[in-house]
Amino acid sequence: MEIKINTNISSEFEETSITINAPELTDEIQNLIQYVSNINAVPSQIVASQNNKIYFIDLDRVICFFSKDKNNYVRVKEGTYKIKQRLYELEDILKRKDFIRISNSCIIHINQVECFDTSVLGTVLVKMKDGTQEIVSKRRVAQIMKLLRERGNLK
Repeated sequence: MEIKINTNISSEFEETSITINAPELTDEIQNLIQYVSNINAVPSQIVASQNNKIYFIDLDRVICFFSKDKNNYVRVKEGTYKIKQRLYELEDILKRKDFIRISNSCIIHINQVECFDTSVLGTVLVKMKDGTQEIVSKRRVAQIMKLLRERGNLK
């Protein structure tokens, strides 16, 4: 099957759309529709391992993703599990969910945050609901403060 691709880029469009014109609905067309539909899909689980066992962890349960000793991990209430994805890959996948990168070595789940402690000038400490704490890197403080202004009453 030969596919002809036409693009029409103009500021008159408010959103991006894809139209498929075909003489019939074939398996190839259905596969194409499925592929395009999954481009923006955010997974609901992540694969992780611990003690030679593989687990599927729901993203809603994730407290944070972090790097330590050249490995990447996911932390949930029940424990810490090793993951294969790199943090920059997760950051790209999860930016449409409630996750935000707070340092080169940590991505947190906003819904798992108990509070942001800004008592020390120029530093933001994130206290998570499980009792753990993470420090926001100085490079990311402005981004976190913007998030707080957008979601809360911060001026």
